[in-house]
Amino acid sequence: MARRIVLVVVAVSSAVVLNHVAKLLMATGILKHVYNHVPGNCSFVPGVEQGSEDIVLSSSGLAFISSGLVPAGFIADPVYESTFVSRILVFDYQNPTKGAKKVNIVPKSLEEDFMPHGLSLYEDKSGEVRLFVVNHAKGHKDRVELFRFDADSNSLHHIKSVTHPLLYSLNDIVATGLETFYATNDKYTNGLYSRMAEIWLLLPWSNVVYYSGGEAIIVADGLMYANGINLSPDSKLLYVANPTDYAVTVYHRQDDNTLKFSHDILLYAGADNIFVDSSSGDLWVAGHPKPVHFAWHMENASYPCGSQVLRIENPADEKTPRITEMYSDDGRWLWGSSVGCYHDKQLLIGTVNHKLMHCTVDVPL
Repeated sequence: MARRIVLVVVAVSSAVVLNHVAKLLMATGILKHVYNHVPGNCSFVPGVEQGSEDIVLSSSGLAFISSGLVPAGFIADPVYESTFVSRILVFDYQNPTKGAKKVNIVPKSLEEDFMPHGLSLYEDKSGEVRLFVVNHAKGHKDRVELFRFDADSNSLHHIKSVTHPLLYSLNDIVATGLETFYATNDKYTNGLYSRMAEIWLLLPWSNVVYYSGGEAIIVADGLMYANGINLSPDSKLLYVANPTDYAVTVYHRQDDNTLKFSHDILLYAGADNIFVDSSSGDLWVAGHPKPVHFAWHMENASYPCGSQVLRIENPADEKTPRITEMYSDDGRWLWGSSVGCYHDKQLLIGTVNHKLMHCTVDVPL
């Protein structure tokens, strides 16, 4: 009898361990092979050498880009913290040959404690353009910065900083009003090794928070890694990239701004940020075909890692979403893609801490 109990315990334990190992192999992408193809002519945008982690687009075709991020939760090559300069850049799709240029931040003193990550843009009926920026301030003090953009002076004028106990490990943000938004907390803990443990143990401690009027509530939890976030053009659906699960999770937005789970779109790639085409509703999702290679790249800045951009048609339909790979790179050109921003038959591909690529989209959509 005792022997049977031991055998059952061993069998169950082995099954649990093997299941975890299988999930880890899938999450790391270590067994995948990455091919190379592009949608048209691709070239690097001059002057962007320290990342272009997130990109948001205005109605006029102006793209805002976060640069200089050193993401927490990774053993990082010292070259990042010693040389990277945090800044916001702009790129004009109507004049792509002019490249990207730095935006002035007013007051300039804000740059002393500024590391931008996720971005969101909100344009109201009066024409005011507001940029929401996830800022990893010093001492693990995450906050959201609100800016008003002045095109004439190419300046971002600081409006306010938003902090809250539930905004503690911010990754990305999507605005719903002049001072309201959803945001993702990608981890529960703040320490380097505790955050790494969350990843390797596949702990579902990540969440989505809604903020309004000084109050915040958790509206979705149980996620292993809530990364990029965005809304459908009609604002009825909310999309969350979940790279550890190799998926984009879709929620129905309720009247009280809470969320109701709808379905997962399985991508078989480590999804990072989500760009939503305002005219078609298609999702453009960039990410890491082999996430473990990106982790190695973080530890050694000269180690190449792959890039990938997927286009998802019909994301609202759990039975018939159509997924097309628009860009794929095994690391020979672009390292660590994080966002794909499509506009006017052009695709900007941003990276966590590498370069910024511009491609024409010559293939039929």
